[in-house]
Amino acid sequence: MKRVQEGDADAYRVLLDDIKPALLHILRRWATDRDELQDLVQEALLALHRARHSYDLLQPFEPWLFSIVRYVAARYRRRRMRRMSWELLVDEIEERPGAPEFDPEARLEDVLEQLPPAQREAFTLLKLEGLSVEQAALRTGTTVGALKVRAHRAYKAIKQILGW
Repeated sequence: MKRVQEGDADAYRVLLDDIKPALLHILRRWATDRDELQDLVQEALLALHRARHSYDLLQPFEPWLFSIVRYVAARYRRRRMRRMSWELLVDEIEERPGAPEFDPEARLEDVLEQLPPAQREAFTLLKLEGLSVEQAALRTGTTVGALKVRAHRAYKAIKQILGW
């Protein structure tokens, strides 16, 4: 590890080749899917690379390495649990019977009608026509700052109308 810390690329390659089978064996407990296991091993190697400067040559190498691997595995497990809980929530969404057809264009028209004309114009030019702020300001004959204020107020009003 001393040669790795000194920047010896060959020593680094040998070190990585030596520890990769051990990483595969350890991380197999957390990732059963082959592709996820390979990703997890790569994450561990990347974490080792980032932390290589922190290794104390007077201490044993394996406990230092395995603490990095445990940290990577714990992060993986937390991410996986969050993803699984999200997937469970998504699986439980049901269609409501008798829900009326939703027409987003009609709803947008209703919302835009409730806006003051200047805000409606700013929103339409920026979001529906896709103009840049500079182009929209030129078309409306206002400054860029004034157009940004109108757009911001339009966004705020739309959120309030929609109950967000």
